Parts: sequence; structure tokens; C-alpha cells
Amino acid sequence: MVSMAMIQAERAVQWPDNPYAWVLTRDRDHELHGTSESEVGTAGPRQATEEMIERARTAGRRFRLLDEGDIDESAIYDGKHVDPGERGVVYEGLIWTAEEPGGDADFGPLDDFGQPNYGCVEIQYRDGDRWVSL
Repeated sequence: MVSMAMIQAERAVQWPDNPYAWVLTRDRDHELHGTSESEVGTAGPRQATEEMIERARTAGRRFRLLDEGDIDESAIYDGKHVDPGERGVVYEGLIWTAEEPGGDADFGPLDDFGQPNYGCVEIQYRDGDRWVSL
């Protein structure tokens, strides 16, 4: 079993070669349930500078983090309408990477925040008018 500490240590070693920054622009869990403080504005990873985070905000690529559908099951149970196109979406955000799209850094938001914070299992990026899973 791989621990979060092991993942973080591996990513820290890669950092000089693969700098990146991300910022969350939507917290669907907060929208649906309102039971926790919104994560909108949360940025990472810890090593990212303010300049890198600003690049993510102004020139970043769109991503979204998904869980296995738990977010929707509880909303439906509460009698709320769930848009089929958003099933499983927990967070949305913007990412800037020093490397070309499609590299290891593109998994950063999932590994850094989505998985440990909410149990997200998938990251998708916007490609034209559709979302594509990595």
C-alpha cells in the first residue's frame, strides 16, 4: 500500500523538473450540501510560489476532480436535482504547468488535494467542448 507521505516525498523529488500550481474555482460539495467551508480559492501545492499560482489563475487549463458518485448519492437522497453531466464532480479549478500538458504534473491537483481531502479518484481536463480523463 502506498501512503500519502510516500506520494508527497516522490512528488517533492520531481518538483525542480516539474513545477506546477493549481487553484480551485468551484466546490460542488459546498454548493450541494453547504455543510463545510468552501474550498474555492484553495491553491497548491505547498512548493508553488504566488507567481505560479497567479499563472494558474490567469492562464491555467481547466480541470475537475471526481469521486465515485458519493457526492451525488447523498444529494439525491436529500431530494436535490443532480445534473447528469456533473455526476461525480467534486471540485473544478485551473492549473499551470511548466511542462507540456499530459505530463505527471497534470495529476497534481488529484494527488495533492482531491484524493486526500475528499477521496477523489479521477481528474479530467477540458478539451474543446468536452471533458477528458487522464
